[in-house]
Amino acid sequence: MLNLSGVPDSLLEVVRDVVSEVRRRTPELDPSDIMVVGAACRDVLHAGLGHSFLTVATRDIDLGLALSSWDVFEELAGHFPRAGNTGIRYKIAGWPVDLLPFGDVEDPDGVVVPPTRPESISVWAFEEIFAASSALELSTTLRIRIPGVAGYAAAKLGAWLDRSEWGETKDAADLALVAYWYAESSHVQDRLYETDAGMEILLAEELDVERTAARLLGADVMQMIGSQRSDELIERWPGDAELLVRSFKLGSGQQWPGGLSRRQQLIDALTQGLVGVRT
Repeated sequence: MLNLSGVPDSLLEVVRDVVSEVRRRTPELDPSDIMVVGAACRDVLHAGLGHSFLTVATRDIDLGLALSSWDVFEELAGHFPRAGNTGIRYKIAGWPVDLLPFGDVEDPDGVVVPPTRPESISVWAFEEIFAASSALELSTTLRIRIPGVAGYAAAKLGAWLDRSEWGETKDAADLALVAYWYAESSHVQDRLYETDAGMEILLAEELDVERTAARLLGADVMQMIGSQRSDELIERWPGDAELLVRSFKLGSGQQWPGGLSRRQQLIDALTQGLVGVRT
């Protein structure tokens, strides 16, 4: 489904420059503890799945840092000038970069309060996403981690529930993009047509491949994040349902998936996938 070896170097160059500078300043931070998330992750996955049309305009760099203590984060933050007043955004290699710590520094699970800011940050399911992540080769000597498609979707589901409370809609467009990836994936279609479980879902969705793919996406996310995170997600899902339907569409002039009724159908199918594997 995903071929990261085919990702254009132009998409990796900025991440490589940023991570190289981070490593130069804090060599004790292992590259395998760095995970690219956010827009850079989206664009790498988009290319790795064989798509070339432009995604939405956001081109920020977000790095998840799996940390056992705050020591490395404080040292790292001390090396770079702040960009803005969030307490986690720094100018690194000429780019604004959000540093998102997670792991043992979470307290409670899914929440961190970096020493550089007074407010907490949600890193919900980052540990589960990290555990299921893949290696991303930035050069012959530098590899970090990148979420898989289901991992990226999980992060976006959590972000939607958090940010839609404030009227932000960009995560809905990213969720629509993941649903499109699944609908267009030959690997996903093989699962639907060549396995008993896939055929069962396909029949339940009246042989509608796009709806079935959205339902499978929901099921894959839930399997990846586990029962506790699944329960936490379902308790909040879908947030502002009307806003989600209005915003569930690709940007950059793409017409997929169609009008409001079609968007609702795909969201309903996604919801069936999320609910169906609850334990």
